[in-house]
Amino acid sequence: MPMGQSANIFRALIVVLLVQIVPGTALSAPDFVNICRVHETAISFPQDVIRVLSLNVSHGRNTAPNQLLVSKEQTYLNLDKIAALLGEVAPDVVALQEADAPSRWSGDFDHVSYLAEESGFPCFVHGRHSTSWISRYGTALLSRSRPGEEGSVRFSPSWPSKQKGFVFATFDWPVEHQHVVVTIVSVHFDFLRASVRDQQVSELVAHLSESGGPIILMGDLNSEWGEGPSHVRALVDTLNLRAFSPENDSMGTYKDPAGKRLDWILISQDLEFETYEVLPHVVADHFAILAEIVYRGQRQQDQSADDQARSVQ
Repeated sequence: MPMGQSANIFRALIVVLLVQIVPGTALSAPDFVNICRVHETAISFPQDVIRVLSLNVSHGRNTAPNQLLVSKEQTYLNLDKIAALLGEVAPDVVALQEADAPSRWSGDFDHVSYLAEESGFPCFVHGRHSTSWISRYGTALLSRSRPGEEGSVRFSPSWPSKQKGFVFATFDWPVEHQHVVVTIVSVHFDFLRASVRDQQVSELVAHLSESGGPIILMGDLNSEWGEGPSHVRALVDTLNLRAFSPENDSMGTYKDPAGKRLDWILISQDLEFETYEVLPHVVADHFAILAEIVYRGQRQQDQSADDQARSVQ
């Protein structure tokens, strides 16, 4: 390895260590931002099918080992690749994790606002769950239509790993001659300790159990289905959600399609997956997941009524 590159990596590692052990002064910016440029291109929420995508954008570093090793110009180019992907697959709502507000370690510009503008999403919500002298980042939702209720929740501190959290937004979904209020969530769980993820599951469940309608939960859960105590299974069981083909070991999302499946889209029982795929595009160290979701609540009720009528006959 060239000496100059070795020195850059060493300096980056020192800064990362300092970020973990020296909180410093947080950057002066709000911890929650919601913007909707409805006068531009916002459209009504789609009928019948919702197309959603989730991606850990890795602070805009693509597959580099650390964002401190990436120039501002290259970070823009990396985000352009993500914007091009969003333009290609055209989701209605996008969930992002490791999404940066202006941060010294990743070019000092707003990655979420940039992605929203470049990929044609007039609305976004961004929760900056982790703040320090060098970084401010968290989870985000981009949408083509105006959300209803919006919010951001920080999980309890989990030193030495950075603080995580989730954002949520509700949307009025005109489906089957009615308006269904669906809650969509972008969440990121801790990567380091199962005990921390246990607590984060509890905090997320406490919030979502009061939603009262269909839920689409997306994000980097840092957990697989088949491993010991699975935090994916915990969410599915506790919130009565469903996962797509959860035991499929060929849907890896972290670094290698044959690797760990850490990123998930989970949905309520009154929803149904029409399609679900891990996209092959290399735009971060995680792969994006794309799903088309339909409402099945009324059909399920009709089927139950038909079954009951047949049983009476």
